[in-house]
Amino acid sequence: MRNAVALLIVFAFAAAPLAGRPPGEAFSPKGGRFAVRFPGRPKETHHATKTAVGELTVYTATYATPAGAVYLVSHTDFPAAAGTPAERATLFDGVRDGLAGKDGKVVAEKEIVVGPDKVPGREITIDKGKQQTRFRVAVKDARLYQVAVAGTGEFVTGADATAFLDSFAFAR
Repeated sequence: MRNAVALLIVFAFAAAPLAGRPPGEAFSPKGGRFAVRFPGRPKETHHATKTAVGELTVYTATYATPAGAVYLVSHTDFPAAAGTPAERATLFDGVRDGLAGKDGKVVAEKEIVVGPDKVPGREITIDKGKQQTRFRVAVKDARLYQVAVAGTGEFVTGADATAFLDSFAFAR
């Protein structure tokens, strides 16, 4: 009996590093300058959008689970001036306000750093009734990166969502 309990404890500790780690290979699209671990093969899209600084192309990769959870990463290249420290806060505020829209409520927001280069960023959680969205945004070399999870409040604050967000890394 003692051996069985010891074996269960060893198994529990051995399995612990796997908890909260999205399965799948690192995903690094050509020209994306980042890698992230989706739980499955994402769908990739590009679309143009008109902004105050002109037309910009938005790259997006998304993966939706059968349970309705969504994993997302996107990037948009801005004019060089948008990535400066003086403009970064304004850009992040605009992203937050755009994501919240008229029906969303910002329930959490904090400054973060991303990766070993300590790129300044922001983490934003938005509540839209039955759905919450948790975003991490950062600007590196005038490119805005957004990494997000969407679903129930339990999902977006859970281990799998956090592991996905934590798996994002800039290419070296």
